[in-house]
Amino acid sequence: MEYQPFIIAMFHVALLSFFLGVGKLIRLRFQILQYLLLPAAAIGGIVAILVSPFTWANYLTFPQIIQDIYGNFGEISIFLLNFVFAGMFIGRKIPNPRRSFRKAGPQIIHGQLLSWGQLMLPSLAMILIINRFYDLPDAFGTLIPIGFDGGATVAVGYTSTFKELGWYPEGVQLGIAAGVMGIIGGCILGVGIINWLVRRDQTKIADKPEDIPDYIRRGLYREEDFESAGNLTTVPQAIEPIALVFCLFGVTMFGGWGFITALGMIPGGIGQFFSFAPLFPFAMLCGMLLQGIISKLGYGHIVDRGLTKRLQNLALEFCILSVFASLDIPLVLQSSIPMALIIAAGIIWTLFIALSVAPLIMPDYWAERMLVDYGQAMGNVPIGMLLLRIVDPQFETPVLEHFSYRHAFHAPIMFSLLAFMPIVAQMWGIEFIFLLSLGVIILNCILAKMLGYWGQGRSLVSRLARAAKQKGERFSLFV
Repeated sequence: MEYQPFIIAMFHVALLSFFLGVGKLIRLRFQILQYLLLPAAAIGGIVAILVSPFTWANYLTFPQIIQDIYGNFGEISIFLLNFVFAGMFIGRKIPNPRRSFRKAGPQIIHGQLLSWGQLMLPSLAMILIINRFYDLPDAFGTLIPIGFDGGATVAVGYTSTFKELGWYPEGVQLGIAAGVMGIIGGCILGVGIINWLVRRDQTKIADKPEDIPDYIRRGLYREEDFESAGNLTTVPQAIEPIALVFCLFGVTMFGGWGFITALGMIPGGIGQFFSFAPLFPFAMLCGMLLQGIISKLGYGHIVDRGLTKRLQNLALEFCILSVFASLDIPLVLQSSIPMALIIAAGIIWTLFIALSVAPLIMPDYWAERMLVDYGQAMGNVPIGMLLLRIVDPQFETPVLEHFSYRHAFHAPIMFSLLAFMPIVAQMWGIEFIFLLSLGVIILNCILAKMLGYWGQGRSLVSRLARAAKQKGERFSLFV
């Protein structure tokens, strides 16, 4: 049966909406998911995977329209990803770089160590182990920061890159798998870390695990805690405020496309290098430029950040769902052992830096700062914000402000650099990626020492021992 294009488009939206609603209902029904704090989009995405024609292709025959819809989810997620990144700085006051570094310097260093280590340790695992037994492209060693720090949604943004490198759809699918594991692991391990730290008096607001508000676990605000979604800054009869924001998103994406297209037309190796790059980091940079221009012209107050976030988060919800739904489990399982190795390497490094470096370089609110950085490094900003909200429900600490400064510095630099890591790996080898990431880590450690960050806090063991002494208890690391 032939379906008109708008009917097919309606089926896509309806199916994604259905999975999102099912995800929310499942979270409300099962308390274990509330304690693990898995987002409804991730739960709905897992349901989408379980009923996917990709998952059951060898056992069941699905109607052609269902196969076509699932086959299109990857392309839909690419558009939504570019849309999300286009709004990263729309409506936001572009912070002064010097003030940002002064306020959030330790967190910026912490974030750099987390991200570059997610390149270094998997690269080392690939050099020492994986390359001896498996024939995989060097770009394989770059998948963890793409999936973890970037998030499952970012992996689909590398579709054009992996196509040019001749590693499609395997590269994209493995990147999505890394992102899915990052979201799940970030929530599960993050909740475990929170319970462990709260019991040892390392958080300022939450006194014990039971203090985590029930409305946060269930994901439903109490009526008295309802928050405003944004402000109307234009007269709706002239132009709907959210339509104005939507226009800015569109201009930003078009600008990013024009920028990367122009760079790709440069003759020689430079043009070829940029022709491999994904669109989303350039859309983000164009959004920053557009917001700067609007502010310089004196119209920055018209673009409401609340409405921008609602539009951006709506796209993110459906982007997560479509990314999960596009995951081809049988294809991922073909590389399950090397994938497990680099995922384990990424998790080990992230936990190590979060629990060893953060308490040393952050003098105040170290646990809250570490948690938001850890969550962002495992599953991007939504997971980081989720973990922070558990220990600081009303954002009473200055951690959210510091994180916004940190991310304003981290996102343009790290996402722009990550866009080229698979290309660099293929051109110069995984050994170069290892040496590059090791060098950047050493440089950040030296910078932390020079700026006086290193040692302005105390080691985790020292902090735990002091907390136990104040409570009159015998110090124990694990009990």
